[in-house]
Amino acid sequence: MKTIIENGKIKVQSEYNRDFITRAKSIQGKWNSPYWVFPEGNINELREILLDVYGECGDLADEAPVTVTVDLDLDEYKHVGAEVSIGSFVAIRRRYRDSNVTYADNVMLVKGGFPSSGGSVKNPRVYPDSGTVIRVKDIPVKLYEKIKDEAGVSLYKAPDKAALIEERDRLLARLAELNALIGD
Repeated sequence: MKTIIENGKIKVQSEYNRDFITRAKSIQGKWNSPYWVFPEGNINELREILLDVYGECGDLADEAPVTVTVDLDLDEYKHVGAEVSIGSFVAIRRRYRDSNVTYADNVMLVKGGFPSSGGSVKNPRVYPDSGTVIRVKDIPVKLYEKIKDEAGVSLYKAPDKAALIEERDRLLARLAELNALIGD
């Protein structure tokens, strides 16, 4: 996403999103390729829309939004079709039946996968393999709040390195004890 403020106007260049277009028009947004152009006085409303739709607002942010990382189990998560989305944020998309799925910059495959094609010519579909899980990093809490209670959604928490080291040391000590007993 690219945002520019100049001459009393805010210019936004972002990925196509129908929800954004509808809401942009409601706050006096006008399309002037390659940007949506807004009066500078609508900056607060624009920030809110950009955060809600894309999860970011580029250089318009007063401060970095609080973010979380989530795992989506695509066997259970209901927002799967031609896209996998969190609210209006598109995490994964298949543009054409015979194209590979594409991931947003902050999305990674944890396990599973996707067939090389899916759906029909007019209706491409993601169709994840059974057991597919994706991780969406650094999404604003505002987007997470929309899906937190849905099936297949879990908040990712990185392992506590200190706790893992402590457990390893305890297990190595126990292993040494067992080796000593076996050796006797």
